[in-house]
Amino acid sequence: MRRAARRDATEPAIVEACRAAGFGMIDFGGAGLGIPDRLATRLLPDGHYWWAWVEIKSPGGKVRESQERLRQIWEPEGRWVRGDTPEQTVADLERLYRKAVEAE
Repeated sequence: MRRAARRDATEPAIVEACRAAGFGMIDFGGAGLGIPDRLATRLLPDGHYWWAWVEIKSPGGKVRESQERLRQIWEPEGRWVRGDTPEQTVADLERLYRKAVEAE
């Protein structure tokens, strides 16, 4: 029997801040296999959706090996953010989103 995934203490505040900034936040926290906690989404000017994975960590939290493998895949593509604080997470998502808009 699979146990419930532990949630980081910062998750509610980070999710709330991201939603207030206009990002959709889809919960993948219980998926396992190193899949990040949330998928952030926002509509692009062309009508398509931009997205990025968000791995939420409490202060001092470490990325597990399975999470690190997915970070190595998605971060170079501008599709992965480590969320430590609400302000930093929103700023990182905004930066990646602006890059995507400029690339259109």
